[in-house]
Amino acid sequence: MPRNTEAPGLVCFDLDGTLVDPLLGVQNCLRRTCEAFGLPMPPEATVRDWIGFGIRESLATLEGLEDPKRLEAAVDFYWERYREDGVFEHELYPGVFHLLHRLKRQGHRIYIVSAKPSLFARRISYQFDLNLIFDDIFGSTLKGKWQPKTEVLAGLARQGTIWPGGVFIGDRGVDMEGARAHGLEAIGVTWGYGSREELARTGADHIFDTVAELDAWLRVRFPQPEIHDAFTRSE
Repeated sequence: MPRNTEAPGLVCFDLDGTLVDPLLGVQNCLRRTCEAFGLPMPPEATVRDWIGFGIRESLATLEGLEDPKRLEAAVDFYWERYREDGVFEHELYPGVFHLLHRLKRQGHRIYIVSAKPSLFARRISYQFDLNLIFDDIFGSTLKGKWQPKTEVLAGLARQGTIWPGGVFIGDRGVDMEGARAHGLEAIGVTWGYGSREELARTGADHIFDTVAELDAWLRVRFPQPEIHDAFTRSE
């Protein structure tokens, strides 16, 4: 069935590793948490593997946090450091801002769907003025068990926020699995924290190595004309 190239589309983005690089903020908050609780600081390779997943589940793998109460205290300490400093220690990937602006000028519905708590996803987006581009920003809850991307998307599907036929762009296998589970085209990017092999194994329909390559594909995937002024929010 041919796509409707006139109607606005649905474009969902992961946040960490797709739009912004969170590594510096995560490392610094984790280092301060480990110092405060007398824990070994994981090597950078381990921290990279944690990005895109739940911090509670990740911290639980550290020796010294076997006790549930001590684990919760460490999680709370980490998020407090993240609230005060970590959210300001992210970097927007070059080229992302212009790509997003063009999609918004075309009139598409554009969302962030993040694994991190929505409170922090919104703060990071506000820091880079991305909140002026996205129609909404969704994430997991601050307390409780980490919600896989599939669960976050399931909630959005139930309320009619997302629908089959759109695209989901992310850097981890959980992004690809979530996209496919809800009828979204799974688009993997390799400049984040998931490997090309991880993305391919979990069903990516397309994989791109640079923002420029993704932008070129999106211009073909969504050829609609620009209908909004560059400086207005969604209208």
